[in-house]
Amino acid sequence: MAEQKHEQRFVWVKDKAGNEYVCRVMDLQDPKKVDEKDLKNCLDDASRAVNVGD
Repeated sequence: MAEQKHEQRFVWVKDKAGNEYVCRVMDLQDPKKVDEKDLKNCLDDASRAVNVGD
């Protein structure tokens, strides 16, 4: 069986406005300088919020 390479390493990044995103390292050109092009493949930390109820 062929060896599978997993490219699922994730990092937290912030845009200039201070919003946080979770991104795969392989989707970023430079994790220290994230732009809108990079962020389209990332997950906004607020977009996956789950309502846990009160």
